[in-house]
Amino acid sequence: MNDKNRFRINNIHISNTNPKDAFEKIVEYATSGHGGYICVSNLRMVLYAGKHPEYADLMEHSLMNFPDGKPLTWCGRMWGIKKVHRTCGPDFFAATLRSGNQQLKHYLLGDTEEVIRKIVEKNSKETKSQIVGAESLPFTDVDNFDYRGIAERIKASGANVVWTAMRAPKQDQFNQILYKHLPNVVSIGVGRAFRIYINEIKDAPKWTKELGLSGLFISRDGFFKDVKWYTTSLFRLMGFFAQILKRRMGGKKYYE
Repeated sequence: MNDKNRFRINNIHISNTNPKDAFEKIVEYATSGHGGYICVSNLRMVLYAGKHPEYADLMEHSLMNFPDGKPLTWCGRMWGIKKVHRTCGPDFFAATLRSGNQQLKHYLLGDTEEVIRKIVEKNSKETKSQIVGAESLPFTDVDNFDYRGIAERIKASGANVVWTAMRAPKQDQFNQILYKHLPNVVSIGVGRAFRIYINEIKDAPKWTKELGLSGLFISRDGFFKDVKWYTTSLFRLMGFFAQILKRRMGGKKYYE
């Protein structure tokens, strides 16, 4: 059955969503026990999935793939979709905590104990969302974590939403494995969101997000490497646009 809540870019499906809709879905999934993992996706990860079939399969079996990168929303527009808007990981994390929704019980995973402590303190002063547990994680390969122990601690806390702070694709691979031990909880990988939330690092300016250039301001790879990547990726993006137009002209729907 075709899922009309997502649209196709190459061989990858991205959720046809926006921040408001995504938040409502998170509440629905978390409170119903419909667990799974959510990928916060941008053009880099779509291109990565095109070269790594195992990651493409991971995205195919996620609950949702947020359109974090502006270029992905442009692809949605090329399909004629009006609903889709950029759903940025750090913004979504902060907005979800600010909502103060008492149905959501949050568990923080990753980064340092100091960063986690500051998040908990800020939340208790400003929003009072339920952060029921938090722990830093060792820096190790994705296969080396004690998933059983982590899952047991999350279960004991009563959490129904887990936020994972790692780089992609590692955070998504981590959450996919965690899901096998924790099938009734929603896990979301949000990268730098923890440090952006406490203002330890600056997020990219809003105008760069609108132009799809935020990576130039937050990347760890170096400015000139990023410029080269953006130049190369622009041609790939144009190819996706052409592919979408061809599929539309051939009678294909956005979800097929």
